[in-house]
Amino acid sequence: MDHRDARDLRSRGMTATSSRLLVLRCLRTQREPRSAGEIHAHLRSRGDRVGLTTVYRTLAALVRADLVHAFERNGETAYRICDEGEHCHVVCRACGAVTEIAASALQPALAHGFRIEEIHGTCAGCLGR
Repeated sequence: MDHRDARDLRSRGMTATSSRLLVLRCLRTQREPRSAGEIHAHLRSRGDRVGLTTVYRTLAALVRADLVHAFERNGETAYRICDEGEHCHVVCRACGAVTEIAASALQPALAHGFRIEEIHGTCAGCLGR
C-alpha cells in the first residue's frame, strides 16, 4: 500500500478504499491527463478487477476532494494529479498537454479578482507541426 496515497485520502476525510488507491497509483504514473476509460483499461491490463463505473465514481470523489484535477481534452474529461502549491493549468487545445504555472505569474489577473483555473492555448510541439 502506498502510504502517501492513504495519508492524502485521510487528510481529506476520505477512507483509503482499494479503488481510490488503485486510481491514485495509476494517475501518479502518468504525467499527461488520462480519461476514465484509459485509467480503467490500464488497471484492467494489470489484472486489477475494477469496473468502469467504479473508476468514474472514484474520480468524481477524488476531484471533489481536490486530490485530482479534471480537464477538458478534445471533447472528453481527462484527469491528472497536480503538484502541490498554488498554480494554474495551461492546456493545449490541440493535443491536450497540460503544464502547471505558478499562480504568482498571474498576479495582475488575481489582483483584479479573477480565479484562474485553466488557460487554453497551443503548446510548442503543436505549433511546430
